[in-house]
Amino acid sequence: MLLAFCYGFISHKRTEGRIVDKAHWQQQIDILQAIADHSGAVIGAKDLAGHYLYVNQQYSRLFSRPVQDFIGKTDAELFSAETAQQFRRADQLAQQSTVAISVEERVEVDGVALEFLSLKFPIRDQQGQLFATGLVAADISKLKELQRQLQSLADHDPLTQCYNRRRILEIAEVHLKKARRYQQDFSILLFDLDHFKHINDVYGHAIGDQVLVGFAERVQSELRKPDDFGRIGGEEFIALLPDTNAHSALALAERIRLKIADWQFAPLRGTRLTTCIGIAEFSLQLQRMDELSAAADHALYQAKAQGRNCVRMY
Repeated sequence: MLLAFCYGFISHKRTEGRIVDKAHWQQQIDILQAIADHSGAVIGAKDLAGHYLYVNQQYSRLFSRPVQDFIGKTDAELFSAETAQQFRRADQLAQQSTVAISVEERVEVDGVALEFLSLKFPIRDQQGQLFATGLVAADISKLKELQRQLQSLADHDPLTQCYNRRRILEIAEVHLKKARRYQQDFSILLFDLDHFKHINDVYGHAIGDQVLVGFAERVQSELRKPDDFGRIGGEEFIALLPDTNAHSALALAERIRLKIADWQFAPLRGTRLTTCIGIAEFSLQLQRMDELSAAADHALYQAKAQGRNCVRMY
């Protein structure tokens, strides 16, 4: 099969005036076939119309089809419309290129989504005429999942699982850029758990950690899908509220304040949990994140000075 694909026909070949016999060519083909089948890569080739000319054993095993099932067929005959269209687009890009192209492709196999890094390239005959598209692909599903896990670890607070300081401030810049460009509302809520040091000192850090986790869960249950929430340090948290003016932010903050005040956390044996919340709204005077944060922090300080368990707007 590999022999027919590479040359269309080979019964003999003249090299420097000599006839290379079919046995020699068969040996070369056997070597190439063994390399292809034991490489661990998914290898294939199609003609310009998309009909399969060759697949290796790894291709066959991946899709649980005999090799012969592929030959002469197109992706549209073998896979879902979405997968076939994805493959065809990449093949056509490769045909238009003079060098190999690299694409990431997602394929569902037995109900499981797999991700591949595919190298696709034009194949030309000795006269330079394009006649096929080649493919060498590696399954990178585990690598991509590991990347996602590492990214999640890099972006999230390990205790509360909300965004960490670095990531939430990056997201804030995205929201601010949009607010400036389209003159949209944007507000932030800055939270501080009241007397949290006392909780840690009296009940221990393990209970304090549970309080932080429960607090984060309760706040996030009140937020909308477009909102973002992060821990910026210790018992301080921040909520980013796109398309939200200060008065709407105030209503939300009051709901959250009441929800925390009503929380009966048994390990605290009756000690009441409360929070202070400072609000700042994007405006002509507050255009940058450091300005918004300073304003919300000022409002938060006022809330603490006025007895805690309250909300204040800048």
